[in-house]
Amino acid sequence: MTRKNIFEILEEKYNIEEETRKISNLFNKIKFMNTNHLNFQSELYTIEKLVDAVFSQWKQRGSCLNCTEMKEKLHLTQTVSDSDNIINTLEYYSNILYIVEHKIDILANFPLRGCSEYQMLLENIDILIDHLHYEKLIFEEDEKVILVPKDPAATAVAEISSSKDVAYAILKYHHASLKGQLDEKRRLLLSIANEYEPLLKKPIDGFTEYFDKATNMLNNMNIRHNNKSGKNKKRTHCPNE
Repeated sequence: MTRKNIFEILEEKYNIEEETRKISNLFNKIKFMNTNHLNFQSELYTIEKLVDAVFSQWKQRGSCLNCTEMKEKLHLTQTVSDSDNIINTLEYYSNILYIVEHKIDILANFPLRGCSEYQMLLENIDILIDHLHYEKLIFEEDEKVILVPKDPAATAVAEISSSKDVAYAILKYHHASLKGQLDEKRRLLLSIANEYEPLLKKPIDGFTEYFDKATNMLNNMNIRHNNKSGKNKKRTHCPNE
C-alpha cells in the first residue's frame, strides 16, 4: 500500500464548516491600530469598525448604514452551516476586505497589528472559495466582489463578449443568489441573447442544429416572448413552466 504524505492527509482532512468558522474567527480577531490622531481616536479597530468609518463612501452600500445592518439584512448573524450561507458569508468578507484594501490607507494610518494573521485570512478565504469550486470576480468600477461557480465555458464566453453588461450577465447567471429566481434569470438570458442573436442568423457549417435549437429556445422557452399565456403560449416539459 502506497503511503500518503502529510500534505495529502491534510488535504483529505479539510472541513468546509470548520474552515468557515476559522475564517470568521480570524476576521473578528484582527485589529488595526490608528496612527493618525486627527481623524480617529487612538485605539484598536476591528475590520468592520474600520470599514464603518468609510462605509458611506462605498458604492454598493445600498441603504445600509454600517456593516452590522448589512449582515442582518443578509442573515449572516446566524450560525454558518448551509452552503448558501457559507457562500454569502465569504462574499461579504470579500467585499469588506475590498473596502479595506481600496478605501482605507492602511499603510499610512493603520499599520496592521499581527499582519501575518491578516495575510492568512486573505489566503484562507481564497482556499475555501476554491474548495467550494467557486471563483472571485472583482468589478473595480462598481466596487464589488461576487462569487460564482467555476464554469470555464461561461468564463470564456464572458471574456470575448463585446459588452461589459453582457459579460456580467453571463457570469451573474450562475450566482448562488439567483437560485429559483426564474424572472431574473430570464432577464439575464434575454440580455445575452440580444448580443449573440446576430450570430444565430449566420450559421457555421457543422453547427446548424445547434443554431436552430438556440433560436427555438429563445422564441419558445419564455425568454423573448411570453410563452405562458396569450398567442405565443407553448406547452413545454420544463417543471417550472
